[in-house]
Amino acid sequence: MSAPAASPARTSRGWSVAGVLLLLLAWHLTARLGPLLMATPWDALRAIGPLVRSEQFFANAGVSLMRIGVGVLAGASIGFTLGVLAGHSARLRGLIEPVRWLLMAVPPVVMVVLAMLWFGMGSPMVIFITTLMMAPGMYVNTVKGMLHVDRRLMEMTHVYRYGPWLRLRHLYLPALSAPLLAALLIALCGGVRLVVMAEVLGAENGIGYALANARSTFDTAELFAWVLLIFGLVALLEFALLQPLQRRLGRWMEPSHA
Repeated sequence: MSAPAASPARTSRGWSVAGVLLLLLAWHLTARLGPLLMATPWDALRAIGPLVRSEQFFANAGVSLMRIGVGVLAGASIGFTLGVLAGHSARLRGLIEPVRWLLMAVPPVVMVVLAMLWFGMGSPMVIFITTLMMAPGMYVNTVKGMLHVDRRLMEMTHVYRYGPWLRLRHLYLPALSAPLLAALLIALCGGVRLVVMAEVLGAENGIGYALANARSTFDTAELFAWVLLIFGLVALLEFALLQPLQRRLGRWMEPSHA
């Protein structure tokens, strides 16, 4: 009797490991072709130790983590709140849509240049850019989820006189959990990229600032060591934060629909 097939809803960890190994192999082969332009994976790994022991590492990493946390949290909160409100009002959706189109159409680098003129170099500029670029994605996913909520369930919450909190907890969050988690994953990964990009272009500290310094001195080993650390940060956020949150929401939703 053949073994049962793996559920398509679960990602194969074995194949994920194979994908990482293929990426490392491609990286190694590419670095061998141009050693002056790209460090090998082994060179990047060896550079992590001295980098972590340096005086500026925790200062740069700490300020970047603060910017990512504040920017992503602010952007996700604004997008979610506006999405819930716009899901109830066609007029509000019509009012917000042109702003959403504008923010999603303008390249982030243009917004970085404008924010540098408005806020100067530093944390306010980076946080502003991250918030502004993260909010539209969360807003779109929230609105799409709100428009697919069963209208009969919404009417029942009015009949039983559910307040805003009970309606949010027992109706909207269970219905929106899947699109919101997908949007939050995109927001976290996009937030890391946006913060680093903004720091490269216009900041006096942070991971992006350290990357720019490594590039200016042609220290490719340190540059790719930072790339590996950023990759590790994104993986940590997904596996240690988002996946446990997804499992917790899954368990929480079961009794709410019983």
